[in-house]
Amino acid sequence: MASDKRERQRQNRAVKQAEQTKIARKQRAIALTKRIGVWVVVGVGLLVLANIVWG
Repeated sequence: MASDKRERQRQNRAVKQAEQTKIARKQRAIALTKRIGVWVVVGVGLLVLANIVWG
């Protein structure tokens, strides 16, 4: 049977891991949003440029 100290350490590690997972998920979501935003801006820019050139 684990001592109280070891059990607290195990629980603290689990909490820390859960926090790290949450932070990593949020960072991936932000990075994906930025990438999509860049592609949208590039697409709109190309449409505007095409409209100026051919329109």
